[in-house]
Amino acid sequence: MLSLVIVAVLNKSIGVFYKLSNKTILPDLFAPVNIQIVNGYQTQIRQSAIVSATMLVTMALLWVTPATLILIMGIAFLVSAGLDWQFRTRSNLSSDSVVTVKLDRHRSWPTWSLLYAVLGYLVDATIAVAVPWLVVSKLHSHWPLSWFLTANATGILLAPLLLKRWSKQSLLTLTAFTGGCLLLMWPTFASLMITMFLIGALRGQINISFFTTIQQIPTNNRNILMTGVLTVIDTTTVIGSLLAPRLILMLGSWTLPLLGGGILLFCLTRLIILLNNQKQSSSDIDENC
Repeated sequence: MLSLVIVAVLNKSIGVFYKLSNKTILPDLFAPVNIQIVNGYQTQIRQSAIVSATMLVTMALLWVTPATLILIMGIAFLVSAGLDWQFRTRSNLSSDSVVTVKLDRHRSWPTWSLLYAVLGYLVDATIAVAVPWLVVSKLHSHWPLSWFLTANATGILLAPLLLKRWSKQSLLTLTAFTGGCLLLMWPTFASLMITMFLIGALRGQINISFFTTIQQIPTNNRNILMTGVLTVIDTTTVIGSLLAPRLILMLGSWTLPLLGGGILLFCLTRLIILLNNQKQSSSDIDENC
């Protein structure tokens, strides 16, 4: 039991380490104008790696014992950590030559952007629990789940391509569309298949836009900034995973549509407030003129 706990903690720690490392090193390696494109490539590579690793590990377990496989993965981690160190060395050497874009030093902390990210990770955690439950309890089968997960992974993989023209859409707009998709997530094969793909595409683009926004914030210590951001969103994932079963017990098949309705209502309220503020600002300018 102790060994399982240690392996589980180390496995999760490695994931957090790489997420923090990758997100903090990009602004040093690439010009700010290219970060969104790089984040798009990184999203595609990460999703491809998840699918490939799942297939490889599953096949490897047919011939290799779990303990041996864990040892191989540990060695692979040490190799990848060495490559990561080389990237950090390269970023320190090339930081002076990187093209920079002057940013507004008075730009405030993106509280709303972080809130939209929290809503997105809450959606991820709820879907991770609710969709398998819907497949078993409502569709009375197991095989559709693999199709739904494949559709979701395909949406994430294609997000930078499908939503290329939406790359400049606000996080508010993308979050509102996510809520709209959740409204359509009813326990039928066609509905879940389509919405899982759309959710994957939207969530992929939201992650790209969100981390690009965070990476472009002027700061003297990006590690501390990104650590705080990852702490918030990872905590949201944990809370969402704990609350999702309780929501399912209370709401049943209405869990995802009601969550989507709440998110959509929040986004519409936020949009109305923004429009009113813009009208008020325009009125003030007209009066001053």
